[in-house]
Amino acid sequence: MSPQETSILERLFGAGVAEHFDTNIRLIVLPVVPLPTGCKPPIVTGMYVPQSFMGYDTRLFFEAPITLASGAQPAVTTAVLLGRTMYAASIRGIPMTLPLHQGILAHLRRYELAS
Repeated sequence: MSPQETSILERLFGAGVAEHFDTNIRLIVLPVVPLPTGCKPPIVTGMYVPQSFMGYDTRLFFEAPITLASGAQPAVTTAVLLGRTMYAASIRGIPMTLPLHQGILAHLRRYELAS
């Protein structure tokens, strides 16, 4: 990540945003991800995979499954990333060509729209 990308991500997702590699998987660790209003939990830790992974262009994983404001819980896939079990909803169509922060925000927007 460039210093500019890190700065933007830290403003959005807290100090300590970090890039890691787990095997050949690039991971952006997000210490504080505020979810759309009404989602539970309201704040989670996340990991963004800005590359093709598990049949998706990009994935946004959370430390816990998310319940939408409507009370529905999207179907999730689990993956062990950096030794932690993480959960991602099936969200397609977020291209890996977006800047990191835009890709993450696009995923979060889908949670908002689904509520």
